[in-house]
Amino acid sequence: MDRMLTVKRRLILAGLAVLLAGDLALAGYSWHTANTLRRPMAQLVADSRKLQLLRADVDRADRIRHDLPATVADCERFEGSLLAASSGNSAVTAELDDLARKSGLQVQSEAFRHKDLVGRNLTEVELDVLVTGDYLSIVRFMNGLQRSRNSYAVDSVALQSEGQNAPTSLRVALHMKTYFRTAA
Repeated sequence: MDRMLTVKRRLILAGLAVLLAGDLALAGYSWHTANTLRRPMAQLVADSRKLQLLRADVDRADRIRHDLPATVADCERFEGSLLAASSGNSAVTAELDDLARKSGLQVQSEAFRHKDLVGRNLTEVELDVLVTGDYLSIVRFMNGLQRSRNSYAVDSVALQSEGQNAPTSLRVALHMKTYFRTAA
C-alpha cells in the first residue's frame, strides 16, 4: 500500500508538472500575441512620422522649384552688379581710398590676389588692406564697407596699437574678398 501511494503521488506530481508546463506555454503564447498586437500600432506610428517627414521634404522641394526662377534672377542681378575684371582693381582702390579719406583713416597698403573661378565667369579677389587711424575712424570705415554698393566679405581684422607716440592711433590689417565679373 505504501508503494501504491508513492506511485499515485508521483503520478499526481507528474500531472501537475505537465499542467504547469502547459500553463507556462499558454502564458508565453499570450504574451507573444499581446506584443504582436502592439507592434503593428508602433510600426504604424513610426511609418506615420516618416510619411510626415517625407511630405515636408516634398513640400520644401516644391517651394524650391517654385522659387528657383526668382533665385536665378537674383543671382544674375547680383553678378551683373559686380565690377568688371578689366577695371575692378582701380575701382576698388578708388573706393577704399575714398572711404578711408571720408572716415579719417590713412591707407598704408593695398594688395590684390586674383583667382579665376572656373565655369562661373567670376574672379575672386583677395584684398589685404592696411589702414591707420583712431577707433571711431575705423568704425566709420567698416560701416562704409558694409554700405558700399560693391560686395566685400571681411575675412579677418587684425588690430594693433601704433605705439606710445600715438596712443589713440591704431593700425588695422583687413583681409577681405570681393568678386569681379569676367567676360563670358
